[in-house]
Amino acid sequence: MKKLTIFLFLLCRGAASAQDCDQEQLKTLPGKWLPQPGDEVHSYSPRPAAADAAGAKNVFNRIGKMFQQEYQPMGVDVYNYLTHFSPHSDSGNWYIYTISNFRFLCINGKRTRNSEGVSSSVHINPDGSLMVKFSEIPIYNESGEVSSEALNSCGFYSLSSKECQGGKLPDLSKGYHSVESGNDYYVWITREGQLPYRYVNRKEFLKKQVAICEAKLKELHAFYSSKGWKEQFDAFPEHREKLLEGRKNSLAMYENPLEAYREDLKKGEIWLNEMAVVSSGTVNDPVTKKYLYSRYLFTTLNDPAMIVPVMPNPSYYNRNLPKSVPQFIVINVGRTDGFIGENIRKVVDEQIDFFKGLLVGHN
Repeated sequence: MKKLTIFLFLLCRGAASAQDCDQEQLKTLPGKWLPQPGDEVHSYSPRPAAADAAGAKNVFNRIGKMFQQEYQPMGVDVYNYLTHFSPHSDSGNWYIYTISNFRFLCINGKRTRNSEGVSSSVHINPDGSLMVKFSEIPIYNESGEVSSEALNSCGFYSLSSKECQGGKLPDLSKGYHSVESGNDYYVWITREGQLPYRYVNRKEFLKKQVAICEAKLKELHAFYSSKGWKEQFDAFPEHREKLLEGRKNSLAMYENPLEAYREDLKKGEIWLNEMAVVSSGTVNDPVTKKYLYSRYLFTTLNDPAMIVPVMPNPSYYNRNLPKSVPQFIVINVGRTDGFIGENIRKVVDEQIDFFKGLLVGHN
């Protein structure tokens, strides 16, 4: 009986100990800033020049000081670190301030710290918005073949309804624009009223489609004229009809839209000079309604399936400035569906003027 009493006492004590660690209460427990790891260089990226690295470190320290003053870790321990990402961009060196939060967890009734961090980051001089590149897509890849990226993306990187919320283009008149995507929150910081990209007009868009179709047809004609295809055609006489039908359909995939794009280019200059807003669509026979071919169709910003092609805006950047000088910033707050992301987002929203102040040339 005495042993049973002792056993029950220890069991109850263990249960009480387990209950001492409450996951919800841990969210309100103050955390601390951990020692900062050393700077890192992204894989396959050479280390920047010493002066550029020092400039990046100065900006990093300013951002870190702001977060340490304005962000009080709750339910987490936190550290920040600098990553040199790309030192060869025409828009300046791309480097990243990252703040990683390590959440407190209850494991076996004891408080512990998660080894995996929930990270948010500040990207200095990135090549786009992190979701959309602000660069040009070449028609041909390094192997001299028509690029699959050009074929599958209308030949341009494009904004979508995520960036154009409510059927409106990003408004950077105040020097910032926010975007929500899933559990991530993005803020673009630019010079007031200036864009690091430009919009594409219909003429420019149509000419790119014509060039892509012509390039792909050139490849297909070369393939169907090749010794290998002819040998295959001769080797399987029972399949010749199917092979010819396949060739016809393959060529038609580009011949039909090519003709349509060329016809569009004959329209008036006023129409052609309007901004291109497009969606992927199909053209059907007007009588039989049978599918004929696919092409990009012009639409409006209110179309949920629309995309807005963009190109880089070289005039935005001052190339006489040191590479480390911030000229464009994108902030990415991760996991805004949880308390960690919510807390970081609050600081970011309250410190927009601070981030705008990091830009050289900001009004």
